[in-house]
Amino acid sequence: MKFWKKGLQGMQNHEKIYLSGNQTIRLEGGLRIKGLFHKKSRPGYPFISIITVVRNGEKHLEQTIQSVLNQNYENIEYIVIDGASTDRTLDIIRKYEDKIAYWLSESDRGLFDAMNKGSTIASGDYALYLNSGDCLYCSSAITDIVRKGIDGDKYPLLIVGRVRFSFNNELLNWFWPISESKIYKYGIPHQGVLVGKPIYKKIFYNTTLKVGSDTFFWEQLQQQGIFQFKYVETVISVFRLGGISNSNKVKYSDFIREYVIRYKYNTFTLIKKIVYYTCKRILMNILNEETYYKYILYSIYLFRKRFL
Repeated sequence: MKFWKKGLQGMQNHEKIYLSGNQTIRLEGGLRIKGLFHKKSRPGYPFISIITVVRNGEKHLEQTIQSVLNQNYENIEYIVIDGASTDRTLDIIRKYEDKIAYWLSESDRGLFDAMNKGSTIASGDYALYLNSGDCLYCSSAITDIVRKGIDGDKYPLLIVGRVRFSFNNELLNWFWPISESKIYKYGIPHQGVLVGKPIYKKIFYNTTLKVGSDTFFWEQLQQQGIFQFKYVETVISVFRLGGISNSNKVKYSDFIREYVIRYKYNTFTLIKKIVYYTCKRILMNILNEETYYKYILYSIYLFRKRFL
């Protein structure tokens, strides 16, 4: 509670605060709260909601925010969802809140719970989930994907672009998806997809999964027959390697539990996933992260690109 008392002392006049019966604190701010945000959808010029979720992300959050604010596409609604950070995250958010449509800070049940909150709050024709630490590739990233993905008044359910990987602020020569033909097989990172409102307002991330809910999300769309996308050959964002889903920060048992939950009715896939992840875990424990990402994982990428 000490942190929140400190946070309350630093509140701005336009911020709103809510206390529940158990003294859980919820802070919110931004242009919406001030009544100063008036952007909306226009014909042929879709309204894009960019959602950033963060918790204790002071190291990279500012870079993420700046990549959004520097876009030359103007019809953007920027939403930041903070999971009650205890570092300087709130100070960074407040620094830019005259350009952020809406921000929220409160405790949550993890990454995917925060992403679901963003989906509920968003109002764009499309939503793009750009987590703290990831960045839009260039100032024309949104302009490029909209120009190539939208044909007049035809708005695809999903517009899939490409993501470039980085490690320790070094851009790697590694892009995902590998190609349009391999999207169904290997999936897509959410940092590279504009998700249409008919999807993001209806289908939410599974909050019981700690690390694999994004993959499960695409599987749900396939099962429901709405994994309908337009692929554009342009890089939208940069994905920073070293996060939860591609590191050893999550307990091995939690990963295996999630695989069992997701693939319990497909024994072959379950075994394949467990063997692959176990080998990955062993290699990451033997090698340092840089060697693993830049050489082992990159070699797997090249093999998939050519042969699988």
